[in-house]
Amino acid sequence: PPKQRKPAEEDDVQKEGEAGKLEEEELLQQMAEREQEEFEKAEEALREAIEDSPGLADMAQNLIIDNTPEGLRIQLVDQENASMFPSGGSEMQENLKKILEKVADIIHRMPNQVAITGHTDSVPFRGRNDYSNWELSSERANASRRALVGFGVPITRIASVSGKADTEPLVPEDPT
Repeated sequence: PPKQRKPAEEDDVQKEGEAGKLEEEELLQQMAEREQEEFEKAEEALREAIEDSPGLADMAQNLIIDNTPEGLRIQLVDQENASMFPSGGSEMQENLKKILEKVADIIHRMPNQVAITGHTDSVPFRGRNDYSNWELSSERANASRRALVGFGVPITRIASVSGKADTEPLVPEDPT
């Protein structure tokens, strides 16, 4: 038969379990704080690299960096006078290549996997009947993946590449 525990032994086992849970919670908290610090350092380094690079300082407005539950999100977005891709095209502008080179430098410093998502505005793609904003956004994401890999990001770090078409507009009240 199983050994009968005395009430004092049961109290000790319960205290050990509670102490273990507290240690685990503290460890998780410390890990989250460390990750947040790394994200903040990465953001600062990326912003400095862009601001210190000839010809890229004006592109700082195209950069949106935030911390999400999934990790550090770096968004490269079009501005009125500075687009990442030509309208309806998937061949990136030179300014985007230069920014992606700086992003690749930051990716090298962090252990996280990389997810790349392409987007378009809501203007319907005109041209081939079998081609839409879905294909365009996917091709843009893949062009970005190729550039990052070309700048030395190991292909094994790329977790996903996807196109969203116009399903998640940056400015919902003006999706064009």
